[in-house]
Amino acid sequence: MMRNILLLAILYFLQGLPYGLQAKFLPVYFRSHGMSLTNISLFKLLLLPWMCKALWAPYVDHYGTKRDWLMWSMSGLAVTCLLGAFSSPELIISLACVLFLFNLLTSTQDIAVDGIAIQILSSSELAYGNIAQVVGYKAGTLVSGGVLTWLSDHLPWAMLFLILVSVYSLSTLLVTVSIPHIGASHLEETEKSGPNSQQKNTDEKDEQYRWFFGHLTEVYRSPGTKWIIVFVLLYKLGEQGAISMVPLFLVDKDLPMSKVGFWTGMVGQVVSILGSFLGGWLLSHLSWSTVDLLKVSCMMRLFPAFSQILVVWLWSEEYATLCYVLSILGMLTMLLISGIVTTATFTMMMQCSQLAPSRIQATHYTVLATLEVLGKLTFSIVTGPITDLVGYRYVYLLFIALTALLLPLFKHCPPSLEEKANTNKNH
Repeated sequence: MMRNILLLAILYFLQGLPYGLQAKFLPVYFRSHGMSLTNISLFKLLLLPWMCKALWAPYVDHYGTKRDWLMWSMSGLAVTCLLGAFSSPELIISLACVLFLFNLLTSTQDIAVDGIAIQILSSSELAYGNIAQVVGYKAGTLVSGGVLTWLSDHLPWAMLFLILVSVYSLSTLLVTVSIPHIGASHLEETEKSGPNSQQKNTDEKDEQYRWFFGHLTEVYRSPGTKWIIVFVLLYKLGEQGAISMVPLFLVDKDLPMSKVGFWTGMVGQVVSILGSFLGGWLLSHLSWSTVDLLKVSCMMRLFPAFSQILVVWLWSEEYATLCYVLSILGMLTMLLISGIVTTATFTMMMQCSQLAPSRIQATHYTVLATLEVLGKLTFSIVTGPITDLVGYRYVYLLFIALTALLLPLFKHCPPSLEEKANTNKNH
């Protein structure tokens, strides 16, 4: 069992590297070199492959094996990092192309890794596999977002990307050695089953067009779905905005990139991982209701948000050290609570999907997970322009308002979802 869990932790670690690079390292790097917050936010558009990966997921299932897709995506990432090493950060177009390839290949890798996880994990290993996913991904974000930011004061741009080239090259070798050929592709199975099966598949494709929209309608009409769609679109807006602006605010106050990267990237990610573990522990060992835990933790987010706005409004050179310490403490507290909120939210998404008919549960959860990303991505794109327009002081008022406006939503939580959430108290 431990071999499978360790392998998945490594694979999800590799998936976290590009996200940390784009969400943690590059914003701080660009801001320290004078790029506007608007242009930094527009780089988030390059994450769109993650929103569209469902379009090519059937091809990953249909052609080749998951191991083949994983090997090719790893090799492609190594080549992409090599291109990044020779793309100066001043050449925005070439760097944008490199980052787009990053996201295209990593989102494809995500499809293959999830497929491998389903195939190699037994029922008793699923919980440990989810821990490997969360911790591995956040650890990858920590390395690329924190360590690379810290190293950026000591190593040139090209060397940072060459480090990633070596990581992905070794990972390709690891995949080749560690992952067996697991099962045949759907295409191979179809060819083996003969021409009658191929004709049957053609008829099934025609039928799929007729039930597709009915399938999605059934997803939307499932108990609790309308409420949780609104929740997952909104629940991270204020929190994410507040957290993402802290490192850029500190860079604008002339703090060294290495120091900002250490606290916001390295230490911050460790605290976020601890928050995820804490959220899981509260749900599983203390038998908190998922809805109750979300109510409390979402309310608690207001305290670090208020502390951060005090720092922004009262910052002065005379008390710069004190303000810096308070800013870091506020951010770390927010990240700890954020880990709890994320764990509880994804648990509630799963509980809501379990209320749907079994034939649509997978689609139901995929829709919720996609909308969760959509909410965060859309707001992250406009955060920079808003901050450039109104300044840090007033944008933090917006973040607090968005965080507080979520709380009344709990009063309208459907009884069916609350009843399902309360099952934690009974186990």
